[in-house]
Amino acid sequence: MRSALRHLCQHGIEALRPQKVNNKWRKPIISPRVAADLRKLAIRSGTYGQFDTATGIGWDPLWDAPKAKPIAVKDANGDSIMVMKGGNFGGIQSIRPPKETKRQRTREARAQKIEALVAGMDQKIEEYRLEREAKKPPPGIEEEFKKYMKNSRY
Repeated sequence: MRSALRHLCQHGIEALRPQKVNNKWRKPIISPRVAADLRKLAIRSGTYGQFDTATGIGWDPLWDAPKAKPIAVKDANGDSIMVMKGGNFGGIQSIRPPKETKRQRTREARAQKIEALVAGMDQKIEEYRLEREAKKPPPGIEEEFKKYMKNSRY
């Protein structure tokens, strides 16, 4: 990304276009994928619309891909004419947030579920303790004797 910003500062839009040198086409200095990343970064940071060559911050709207590509087509007379076809749309589209992991996506629902379960937990714990206490036999010498006999070897 750093070198792409440097090339944008030096060459401008020419860094995004393929160039014909000695009858051979060279790839653009900045790949379309990296250009798209830089454009999205500018949109997210709010610097879309202007480009500062000193700092390399922003994105110039003129650099966006055209909405249609010119294609040479022959007309009825046999002459070739340029026609705009295709749809490489480059206008600002809505940028979807990253998908994230399922754990991150469902975090809010899990938190609400936990809060709902915790809401009546104090009363449930109290009921459980009272129930356990009610199951215990009443204290006395008979219970003590049973407890000691349980652990003996006779």
